[in-house]
Amino acid sequence: MKKMLSIAIILVTVFALMIPAFASAGGYEETDMWVNCENGKKLNVRSEASTAGRVITQLPCGTKVHVDYSCGNGWVAISDYHYSGYVQAKFLVATKPGKYEITERDDNFVALRNPYIVTAKALNNKTDRSVGLRVKPNKTASAIRRLTAGDQLQVIARGKVWSKVIDLQTGRTGYVANDYIQKA
Repeated sequence: MKKMLSIAIILVTVFALMIPAFASAGGYEETDMWVNCENGKKLNVRSEASTAGRVITQLPCGTKVHVDYSCGNGWVAISDYHYSGYVQAKFLVATKPGKYEITERDDNFVALRNPYIVTAKALNNKTDRSVGLRVKPNKTASAIRRLTAGDQLQVIARGKVWSKVIDLQTGRTGYVANDYIQKA
């Protein structure tokens, strides 16, 4: 009897030690993450780990979520005091995204009938610091070139955070954050 009890205790202990290894096998351990979807979009929290699942709620960009575990196929289970459900893992990041790290969707831009000229502003009012003309509306996107204060651009479409512009010096089209341009 003592021998059976000892074996049972050893098996329970070994199994208990293995649970964290099984839980993290999907690539996501229990942790907190932040929603980072395209600017102006909300992340759907669904009733099952599939786009066929019913939408329980929607979370705006920058919302902190608690990831419980990975479901596979690019989905994770999340929970909060108010809900629990499933989201696509590709819309979660480990650190809270800043204002200019959020990619703005192409359909958020309004094409202008009358494009207008703007000048680039210096970063933090320091003329030796420049802003990037980017290939996509995201501060982590590749820079086409660094703009200096006074460089002229033609705004051809306007978004919430970014503008689509033509660089009048090079003729290239790119994106610049609205906070760093001013009408000429």
